[in-house]
Amino acid sequence: MEGMILLRQAREAGLAVALDGDALVIRGPKRAEPIARLLIENKPLVVAVLAPAGAIPDADRIDGYGPGEATWWRRHFQVRVITRGLTGARPRAEAERLAFGDLVVEWHRLHGERLPEWQCAGCDEPIGGLPALDLGNGNRAHLDRLDCVICYGVRWRGAATRALVSIGLQSPTEGDTP
Repeated sequence: MEGMILLRQAREAGLAVALDGDALVIRGPKRAEPIARLLIENKPLVVAVLAPAGAIPDADRIDGYGPGEATWWRRHFQVRVITRGLTGARPRAEAERLAFGDLVVEWHRLHGERLPEWQCAGCDEPIGGLPALDLGNGNRAHLDRLDCVICYGVRWRGAATRALVSIGLQSPTEGDTP
């Protein structure tokens, strides 16, 4: 659920929502208190919608990322946390862990290292005539060496986690930043 949807629900419930500096100002009938609490719990999403372009200082000034990309990743983390925990079936910590995992995979899909077809993604050695496992992203790994697949998984997940942490996301599991 994005900030726009939350704001629409607030308006339908009779709430007026505005920004006053960093503060979220919510006014309206007492019966709309559950929606007001939702707005407060999801303040980053609401602020992202209400804030004028460029109002969030240094949001996009992170080395190696284009305009808007760092903000995009942070916003999508919040959206996925809400989506994962919306039904109340999952505690927030679990929703955050799953959402972060989603973004790790997405970052790897978009920015992950691509190696030549002849090179093993795990050990970096030539595959030669040995059997190889074709990975979903175009990379390949030695099929008869389980360590190659494991090593590659650890490496790409570590790279993706470090990249997401560098743009301001916090890995929900301690020790996830190799």
